[in-house]
Amino acid sequence: MQKIIHLLCLVFVVATTSAMAQQVSSPNGDVKVTFNLDNSTPTYTVAFRGKAVVKPSRLGLALAKGGDLLDGFTLLGEERGAADETWTPVWGENRTIRNHYNELLVRLEQKSTQRRLNIRFRVYDDGMGLRYEFPQEGKLNYFVVSDERTEFAMDGDHTAWWIPGDYDTQEYEYTQSKLSEVRQRMKEAITNNMSQTTFSPTGVQTSL
Repeated sequence: MQKIIHLLCLVFVVATTSAMAQQVSSPNGDVKVTFNLDNSTPTYTVAFRGKAVVKPSRLGLALAKGGDLLDGFTLLGEERGAADETWTPVWGENRTIRNHYNELLVRLEQKSTQRRLNIRFRVYDDGMGLRYEFPQEGKLNYFVVSDERTEFAMDGDHTAWWIPGDYDTQEYEYTQSKLSEVRQRMKEAITNNMSQTTFSPTGVQTSL
């Protein structure tokens, strides 16, 4: 009977641990990222000085074949790290750039397919970034990503600095506006610039 009680306690501890959210903060503690599995779906939130900035947002990728990497995940484990280094760019506005962050890597497995997916968060004093990583394994060697489903559910109509998404160039001038104004101001933000391939009135292509 005592062995059964110990076993039940162990199962309860494991289940509780897997359901807990993982958190990582910036080196100065201002920015906090929380990762969670919400009904087996990867989600994250971002807070700045205790105030929500990004509400619960889903993470995942749609694949062209073989099902998607969107839900049905369990947490296999986590890894943490940090870095504080300085590097010198070839050109730019700053002579040196400091790369200072705390890091959280969550290792996930999709139960139905046994495919594994890692999500790495790096949190800086002035923001955060994330990326998807695919461990080399037999279940997911070759695949085509048809759509990235990363969400950014902003908690408010914040001010944003943005450029239009364009296959041809990323050298537009930045537009400052509220998030709610981005769609209506997209057309005026798309302007001709020297980085683009243009055509003359006679159809002659002029490239730089």
